[in-house]
Amino acid sequence: MADIINFPDENKRLLENGNKRLEEQDFLAAKKDFTRLYQQNSTFFYAKKLVAALWHLGEYSNALQLADDHFTAFMNDAEGFIEYFHLLLLDTQFLAAHKLLHYSKKTEKTAELRNELAQLEDTQSLLSNDIKMAKKKQLAQLDKQKKPVPPQEWQALVKEITLDGFLSMCQVYLPEAQNPFIPPKLIEELVQIGAVGEVVVNHKTINLEDLPLPEEAKVLQKILAIVDEKVQDYPQLNTLIVPEIKAHFAFMYPFLPDVEQAMDWAESYILEYKAMFGEEVSDEKWEYYRNIQEKKQEIRQIYQEIGTRS
Repeated sequence: MADIINFPDENKRLLENGNKRLEEQDFLAAKKDFTRLYQQNSTFFYAKKLVAALWHLGEYSNALQLADDHFTAFMNDAEGFIEYFHLLLLDTQFLAAHKLLHYSKKTEKTAELRNELAQLEDTQSLLSNDIKMAKKKQLAQLDKQKKPVPPQEWQALVKEITLDGFLSMCQVYLPEAQNPFIPPKLIEELVQIGAVGEVVVNHKTINLEDLPLPEEAKVLQKILAIVDEKVQDYPQLNTLIVPEIKAHFAFMYPFLPDVEQAMDWAESYILEYKAMFGEEVSDEKWEYYRNIQEKKQEIRQIYQEIGTRS
């Protein structure tokens, strides 16, 4: 006869049952109890319990999705950080594991985790010829589409591939890229995982170690600060201008303007949007910002063509 555990508090009963099922390796029953607990009270404590049950059931993607809802808590918890890292490995998200180690605080466990990741990647490299071919084929298909890559397709592209394999694929693809939306994302991915070396884009050689992430580029930060200061009396302008600036700079990455040009870029956006609201702008002003305006129009035209094809 099964043990009957009576608790006046439903949460205590479910927790006790769930823990007992985990010890008995009845992981499906534990998942059921912890799911009910989490639905009633979505805390980090109950999330960790449910993640443990999902882990044992091999539901790594679901466990990571749940952990992502409590990402900060997992990162600030020593045990939770290591658990999250191992889930990435089990889910064959090697690049994401590199990102995690690249941006996390170094601890006495960091070297051990890096070694573990390296060993798994070595094993993956021996078995991954089919994976490499599949990734190259997927990238070639995305290249033909000439439009932004949906998040799910990007996640599929960067999953299962090792850092060395990804860098090699990028080095082959980038010099011949046709889809203008892909190179910025590939390079950002390489910077995020701490890749070193060089890639060639638009006949220009880029040293990955010298690159900031797009949102950390000094020129972008300065432009946004200037816009924020100059249009603080026109909050509707700020709402319109900032998203477009970020979209344009994400598209241009890593070939961003020099920081000395920040004022001109900021002013060009401000004048443009003020003109939309009826303010007159002299021909001399437009001529002064002509090169910037042409670059912005080029980017807008590409987005318009995407909208036309959709």
